[in-house]
Amino acid sequence: MTVIVLAAGIAVCVALTAVLAVVTPNLLDSGLRGLFVSGDSGVWSAIVWLVAVAVGTCLSLLVHEGVHAALFKVFAPHDSRVTFGANWKMGMIYACAEGIVYTRRQYMAVSLAPSIVVTLLAVALGVLAGCPVMGVVIAVLHLSGCTGDWGYARAIAGDPNIAWCEDTTWGVQFFDDGDAARTEEDASGRCGSAVDGGDAA
Repeated sequence: MTVIVLAAGIAVCVALTAVLAVVTPNLLDSGLRGLFVSGDSGVWSAIVWLVAVAVGTCLSLLVHEGVHAALFKVFAPHDSRVTFGANWKMGMIYACAEGIVYTRRQYMAVSLAPSIVVTLLAVALGVLAGCPVMGVVIAVLHLSGCTGDWGYARAIAGDPNIAWCEDTTWGVQFFDDGDAARTEEDASGRCGSAVDGGDAA
């Protein structure tokens, strides 16, 4: 899925760059204008542009986990704790609300919210900053890191028996209504109607 997102995203970015360069070159990112519009090499500007994309992508991943964490807190009990960490072997960072059980609907919201919020934010900031291609590139790179979240959402949507989700540092554990001994106690006692989901960014 990551490869598909990257391939489709690259195609969109190339098309956007070509359209802007030909139709409205004044709207093309200034860091790319030297390469595609003016005819000079513009290598230094392009390098600065690439560095800005790298920084923006790193920031997008941090904001991604912040969105997860915010929703974890919204749906969890007042005294619940959200932690952050990294699994370098898997190449991911995560926000985690371990030990809290969430409803399937809440967990779907937690899983998918960063894909929507961070993508819209990246594109909007890129346009406002006069760098629309950069905004789209950062959004694409961010989305390529969202595929783990989409996998969780796809698993929940594909199995109507999943009623509860518990976030852990290693992933998500799903429960059906038959697991009432555990989930009902957590849902009514500790977490009311809570939501869980550590995710790979």
